[in-house]
Amino acid sequence: MKSRCPVCRKVMDEATRQSSREGGFYPFCSNRCRMIDLGKWFDGDYRIPAEVKPEEAEDIGEETAKGENAASEQDKAEND
Repeated sequence: MKSRCPVCRKVMDEATRQSSREGGFYPFCSNRCRMIDLGKWFDGDYRIPAEVKPEEAEDIGEETAKGENAASEQDKAEND
């Protein structure tokens, strides 16, 4: 059975799959592809779409504003 690396789409035969399992980066063909995928998660490229209700959007906006205010106050305190 052949499979493909989810990042580069390289076809992996049984030997390549076995070596990627032993290397700890399966289902990817290499550590490079594994790190590319991890970077996509960190950058927020992978998201689960969700329907946000209007009242939830207001709550999210308030929390974001509070976080931004706290961060700017902390920056001011550090610069003084």
